[in-house]
Amino acid sequence: MSQRQPHSALALSPVRSRHILNSIPTVIYVLAITAKGFPTQWISDSVKRILGYEVEEALAPDWWIDCLHPDDKKAAVEKTSILMTQGRLVQEYRFRSKDGHYLWMQDEASLLRKAFGRPKEIVGFWTNITERKQAEERAAQAREQEVDSGELNRSNNRIAVRLVIAALIVGSSFLLLANEGPLTWGMTIIGLTVFAVGCSLGSILIWLVVKSGKRSRYILNSIPTVIYVLAIEAEGFRSQWVSDSVRRILGYEVEEVLAPDWWIACLHPNDQVAAVGKTSILMTLGHLVQQYRFRCKDGHYLWIQDEASLLRDADGRPTEIVGFWTNITERKQAEEQAAQAREQDIESGELNLSSNRNIANGLVIAAMIVGSSFLLFANRGPLTWGTTIIGLTVFAVGCSLGLMFIWLVVKSGKY
Repeated sequence: MSQRQPHSALALSPVRSRHILNSIPTVIYVLAITAKGFPTQWISDSVKRILGYEVEEALAPDWWIDCLHPDDKKAAVEKTSILMTQGRLVQEYRFRSKDGHYLWMQDEASLLRKAFGRPKEIVGFWTNITERKQAEERAAQAREQEVDSGELNRSNNRIAVRLVIAALIVGSSFLLLANEGPLTWGMTIIGLTVFAVGCSLGSILIWLVVKSGKRSRYILNSIPTVIYVLAIEAEGFRSQWVSDSVRRILGYEVEEVLAPDWWIACLHPNDQVAAVGKTSILMTLGHLVQQYRFRCKDGHYLWIQDEASLLRDADGRPTEIVGFWTNITERKQAEEQAAQAREQDIESGELNLSSNRNIANGLVIAAMIVGSSFLLFANRGPLTWGTTIIGLTVFAVGCSLGLMFIWLVVKSGKY
């Protein structure tokens, strides 16, 4: 893959075509069209590697229907009518593997016609998209948790603010009742002022709550991968053949892809060194899977999974490399969304702790206000002046902290 030289595309023999078909990460099938339905004519050997079934099992009548997930069976079977009318069908469903667990499969089928337009057969392929689906589900769950966490945070803050407002109203009411003894006029004025502020904040709170209201070449060129064959030479790896799907997936003509150093030139600058360096693994282990960003013809980058296998002759000598590129951009995006959601989940956890602290702080402030008002209410007997001064001081501090607390919570935007 480090060196590519121009050449004319080679025709693939049936043996080589079959080998390639059975090496790609999809299950390819061919269905006949009969009056009774769509019996399977051929299926790639990769069905064993991907799903665990022998070819003979997969060719049995009703095997496909029997392996569909019960919740997806009806919709998947009904959608087959779309294929006969529109000529192409792409759907996703859960499919039972040989060991009993379900995989998410993307089923893409195309209707082939005879010279006069009559339906001839169906060519399709299944791609295992379980990882992508799981990433999407994790991202969705994390987003839901973020929403729930944010609402809990706001709910806690609302409780704390309401506690303080209630304390302002109740505490000032007790202060107004303390209408005998020293500082009667001063306590009355302070009590009326705090009572008015508390009632005003309560009215605003009520108004805000009300306002918020809540068969060979055709198959190769139809699958969702770009397949390539490289010759192994002393100078490097020379391209022998590439599937026409390179135009559909990446936008390039076959002739462009066969140009020297095309692959290297299209690698993302940040992935180029690592991708080229890993090609040595292929010659030692015989298999290489790597992921990198790759530039399309229109200039934007796709995430590509490149899986290559080393083929050997009867004497064990390396002869050529068969590989395929699969567009995994959607899966990567889903994984990134899941990672971002996890980070936000951590942040929301901190917010929850903060809102819980707000409730505790609100309770303390409320206790200061109400408790000091009781102290002021007890204005008879010895130490009347001292009790009054202490009570007024604590009451004033509590009210000041309460108003400051309300302002900080509202300003934070988490109310």
